[in-house]
Amino acid sequence: MNKLIEHLHFQITRNCNLRCEFCGQWGKKGFFKDAMGTDMTFSDWEKIISEIVNTCNPLPKITVWGGEPLVSPVFDELMPTLKDIGFYTEVITNGVLLDKYMDIVKTCVDKLYVSIDGTRKVHDAVRGRGVYDKVGENLCKLSHNNVTVMSVITDKLIKVLPEFLKELESLGISELLLQDMIGLSSSEVSEYKAWLFNDFGICAHDIDSWENNQIEDFSKAIENFDFSGLGYRVIHKKHGTDGVCKSPFLHPHIAWNGNVHYCTDFYDFWAGNVKNETLFEIFNNGKSEKFRQAVLNNKCPACNACSWRNT
Repeated sequence: MNKLIEHLHFQITRNCNLRCEFCGQWGKKGFFKDAMGTDMTFSDWEKIISEIVNTCNPLPKITVWGGEPLVSPVFDELMPTLKDIGFYTEVITNGVLLDKYMDIVKTCVDKLYVSIDGTRKVHDAVRGRGVYDKVGENLCKLSHNNVTVMSVITDKLIKVLPEFLKELESLGISELLLQDMIGLSSSEVSEYKAWLFNDFGICAHDIDSWENNQIEDFSKAIENFDFSGLGYRVIHKKHGTDGVCKSPFLHPHIAWNGNVHYCTDFYDFWAGNVKNETLFEIFNNGKSEKFRQAVLNNKCPACNACSWRNT
């Protein structure tokens, strides 16, 4: 597979204003609870942006996220900077704070991803009382022309899916992504830990956040729904074992503390830190190359639990 940076994730903060129960970052076992370090400054991100501009042609797509990116003090400086340079930008948010950044989001964000996990009762049970109404109100005021709603598939969502699909019509969205919940069995977690220790000398701990032996497969239930006639498209993001993950080859992820990962969810492996090396030194170093070869050989057990493996 060719190696070329086409897409970058900027995780501008690990902090979040919500505590969603199934979240691998801040949920019951979330790995950010014990994370050490501080968020990078705007100056840190400026250096990375300058490096990208001087090295990449064409410019890669930039996805800004967190945590919750709108709680970051760099958000309102970063987005206009990226837009002025000419980057295609995306933002992933829980939507609660959109009213505070309406102008920036309208003018500087090409595509907006918002997490909504079901109807009011279902969503608020996961993310907190009043969150559903606040997000819906913000989206209606924003009137952005390219909004994707992301929903984690649970048994509760399946029960209210027909009602939920109708409710989304009023929000003027472009797309709904129904995502299989991330979760690894105990045996998969053990296999993942053994692989990272044997191949990289890494004692993996963050992966424990994603251990779940009760993940249900809702593929058949989703297939039974008729999504025709909606004012937006619906995509089921399935777990799968087909294909090879493209992230190590095309899509680095720069974390809040400067670490460079090749996955947005599984953080035990990182190839270097942009505070100590350039992004492109890290992208081309031996550790990255060894990780790519491992992915090509299907040695990473976590890949089978990912809905974004082939994107």
